[in-house]
Amino acid sequence: MTAEPVFPSMPPAFQTLHRTVAFTSGKGGVGKSNLVLATGLALARRGKRVVLLDGDLGLASINVLLGQSPRHDLRHVLAGERALREIVLRGPHGLTVIPAGSGLAELAALPQDERERLLREVAPLAHEADFLLIDTGAGIGDTVLDLIAAADEAIVVTRPEPTALADAYALMKVVIQQEPAFPFHVLVNMARDAEQGRQVFVSLEQILVRFLGYQPGDAGCIVHDPAVGRAVVKQVPFPILEPRCAAARGVETLAERLVGRRATDASRGGFWARLGLWRSVA
Repeated sequence: MTAEPVFPSMPPAFQTLHRTVAFTSGKGGVGKSNLVLATGLALARRGKRVVLLDGDLGLASINVLLGQSPRHDLRHVLAGERALREIVLRGPHGLTVIPAGSGLAELAALPQDERERLLREVAPLAHEADFLLIDTGAGIGDTVLDLIAAADEAIVVTRPEPTALADAYALMKVVIQQEPAFPFHVLVNMARDAEQGRQVFVSLEQILVRFLGYQPGDAGCIVHDPAVGRAVVKQVPFPILEPRCAAARGVETLAERLVGRRATDASRGGFWARLGLWRSVA
């Protein structure tokens, strides 16, 4: 079966009845959580059923960006005190959010059996949604890698600075060494303009091709926009606070691309099966 890329220049992504997309990054501070929330809202506004999993365990930010203070979060699910469906938050346009805990070291360093249980809990919700978007933590920790492995594809958020690019490369290298065909798509955030965003992508692309023989997908760029900072302060997502700002327009383009293309390779199975497949060759 021939795989159709999610984006025109992207490597093949994997078909499921529903799409699981991980937003990840090699380092913090690149604006990943803002972008995954904005993308989720853009998809939900298009009538898509969207579940957003705050997978930055121990350093939750999605509920903060939404201005919400959940009474219960993933810590209560893992403790057996609440079912996953009992902790979900409802956001604008019907967006469903699974909140993580904040400032909790035990969540940030979950043992393998707890990580597996968490993913088993999430799997049914993933199959009820058109899109499950996962906001992973930054870096190459075990929880981050598990969440990436369970996704159909991953969008790596970076920014135009050497450390962010180096860490993005390191993250992709770890995953590609386990699964050479895993579909990564690079999204350059906080670019000065579209030309700089393109230059940053090409620089990272050349390194990946040269040293790993890997061709990443180009998910475009989001330009630096003061509206994003204003939205964070007010705890209102920037596409809602200032829907015509440049960053919001960039997210709209990303959402259109996600909606407009479907993955066509069912060989990896479902959400949980993909994780097991990766572990079997690790």
